[in-house]
Amino acid sequence: MTNLMIVESPAKCKTIEGYLGEDWIVKASSGHIRDLPVKEMGISFPDYRPHYTLNSKSRRNIDAIKKLLPSVSQVYLATDPDREGEAISWHLREVLGLKQYRRVTFNEITKKAIDKALLAASDIDFNLVKAQEGRRVLDRLVGYSVSPAISNAYGSWITAGRVQSVAVRIVVEREITIRDFISNDYFEAFLRFQNDKSIWKAKWMSDKYLQDGKEYMQDDVLANNVASVRDLEVIEHEIKSQSRRPPAPFITSTLQQAASSALKIAPKKCMELAQQLKDEGLITYHRTDNPNLSDDGFAAIANWLDINGYSSDRVETMNTWKSKAGAQEGHEAIRPTDIELLPQKVASSHLDKNIGKLYSLIWHRAVASQMKSADYSVTNVVLQSLTPVCQKSSTETFPQFKAQGRELLYPGWLKLENITQDDFSQGNGDEDKDQVLPRLIEGENLKAIDGQSLAKKTKPPGRYTEASLIKKLEDEGIGRPSTYASILDNIGKRDYISIKKRMLYAEELGFTIYKLLKDRFEFMELSYTRDIEKSLDDLANGKKQYREVMDHVYQQLSKELDQLKDIKIDGVETHQCPKCDSKLRLIQNKFWGCSNYPDCDYSAQNIDGNPVERQASSSPVIDETFPCECGSGFYQLRKGSKGSFYGCSAYPECKKSRPVGNGKPDDVQTAVSSKTEIKCPTCHSGNLVKRVVKTGKNKGKDFHGCSTYPACNHFSWVK
Repeated sequence: MTNLMIVESPAKCKTIEGYLGEDWIVKASSGHIRDLPVKEMGISFPDYRPHYTLNSKSRRNIDAIKKLLPSVSQVYLATDPDREGEAISWHLREVLGLKQYRRVTFNEITKKAIDKALLAASDIDFNLVKAQEGRRVLDRLVGYSVSPAISNAYGSWITAGRVQSVAVRIVVEREITIRDFISNDYFEAFLRFQNDKSIWKAKWMSDKYLQDGKEYMQDDVLANNVASVRDLEVIEHEIKSQSRRPPAPFITSTLQQAASSALKIAPKKCMELAQQLKDEGLITYHRTDNPNLSDDGFAAIANWLDINGYSSDRVETMNTWKSKAGAQEGHEAIRPTDIELLPQKVASSHLDKNIGKLYSLIWHRAVASQMKSADYSVTNVVLQSLTPVCQKSSTETFPQFKAQGRELLYPGWLKLENITQDDFSQGNGDEDKDQVLPRLIEGENLKAIDGQSLAKKTKPPGRYTEASLIKKLEDEGIGRPSTYASILDNIGKRDYISIKKRMLYAEELGFTIYKLLKDRFEFMELSYTRDIEKSLDDLANGKKQYREVMDHVYQQLSKELDQLKDIKIDGVETHQCPKCDSKLRLIQNKFWGCSNYPDCDYSAQNIDGNPVERQASSSPVIDETFPCECGSGFYQLRKGSKGSFYGCSAYPECKKSRPVGNGKPDDVQTAVSSKTEIKCPTCHSGNLVKRVVKTGKNKGKDFHGCSTYPACNHFSWVK
């Protein structure tokens, strides 16, 4: 008998079938097969039971899998090894009505990993399922309860989210800080010296000259006088060793941050590329909080380093790192499954250049992590002026200057090709430029070649980038690494924030949501969101009960919703509604609507700040040049999301449409004329039809599809 394995992604099927052999069939669920309904909350009270609906795109996959069930001896549910994957396996069990099944998970798509997973086959972890379900229900409770309330207050549809609104708050508050920041002038002073190797500089230690309550030196006269010092004495000289460990292998959040900073790839795109690399069997599972490698991963990297001339540069025992609090460490760090597969080979085999770049980042990070630390010699020097300098108070002082230098003695992990000191620093405080100081002796006299005082201005904190916002969310314990990409995508596409030159700017809608939610809803507090994540972890570990967690959130939410009932945040209500005598209010400075909405749906145009009755639109003139086959309408040129097309004027009664061809509705038989005599290699019943890609990066390229589409979705490029 044949065994059936169900995975999430269709891209994995052929690779896994190749490892398993002839007695196996591998099919894909294509991700989640069920979800909560879109047009309603879909939750029953008081037990918070979700009502699931089968996704329309999943129905065909499920039907195909059901047909196979009578002919297979065992079903293996091999969805991804996380809470989402566990939930998908449970949904498959429910929808397929499986009485017997085995749950298997593997962190990488290799024969060794799959064979090991089959030997450890078990049951579904229902605690993980409840944790995933709990997150989904909590998000639905907040989104579907709060969004209508704030939309009514605003006068137009806007959305709230348990985590997305907190992310908006972080960006808005940074924007407020920047707007309210008052810049101050201050002064610094430097001296420059020359030795046999180079020119080096020392900075004035101005702290002890600051006025009470001041953080910066604002005495320009003193700074100019200090910069004129030329004769100095060495009063302190210290040389010490410093090591710099290699960075840890990537986890989900650091991969997104590095891809954003180094490759200019948005987090959502990064996760799509990582998913593709994982599905092709090139990297281990890309959703992980664990910064440490498996023993197999370390052994493979150590072997590669030995063979390729780095044997003296690798560590003897595996480098490890401490995980963040609350991390889910079920899987090892992200690494290549085959360390022998070099980045240049992956890059050459993929049309998308970003695939190769991301793989290169993962490869170098994983290999570098198991090399020795870089060693530096760090020199600290304190110099004191031999001549006094006058202050405004006419008192004299002998200013001091500090210089620091760093010299690389042993490169360690920096020796790896294509690695530089700043590749993976991620804001760890390393100096932008290292200077080499001469060997000095305490009591030795030095002469500066020149000096300079600099007038500067204090600056507000910088705006968040996608990378730094992800780091902030991670540091605050908000959300989980697997959700960061969707959080940023949601708040961006809804115009709550915008991205300009890779910086995140809070938009007016973002400010509106912030004003409506801040200090009214507990879920907007950073600590609250962190506590909820802890509760979901406790659900996954079996330490808390599902209803206990849901009750806590919903009861608090119900109390807080009452605060929004009488809040209206748009224009002054000075005009009467002609329909119900309530007040009209200006909404988004665009139109006037009744304050009694939704009981009264009256609206009016906004002309010069006053409501003006809308004029009834005249019936459109119908072009009768091209009659539709339905007999009652005519084809009209229209614009859709994918470009122009001809649609019937009798829509929605008639839904016929045709593509544009030479200024008229294209003959629907055109596609048939492109039919070849070649049988479809997928279904063997239809013939291949030559078609053209209409959108995307391959727009204009010819491909072959099946004449029976959509029954068969065969696709192949025309050679």
